[in-house]
Amino acid sequence: MIVGIMQSMVAVLIVIFACGIYFNFFDIQTSLNAAVESLYLHILALFVFGFFSIISGLFLVHEWLESR
Repeated sequence: MIVGIMQSMVAVLIVIFACGIYFNFFDIQTSLNAAVESLYLHILALFVFGFFSIISGLFLVHEWLESR
């Protein structure tokens, strides 16, 4: 259960970071020297990885709850 919760928390942070890059909160794009051409590819990869990690973490917690 702890692994599932930690995985979901890290995934949520990844999705928040991707949103921060996309909407340029706190001027993240310039501090990372992000090229505009590859920026959307990186954001897409972060979103996909984040959502799959969230789902996987929730399945781990769900399986632990069912096994009790």
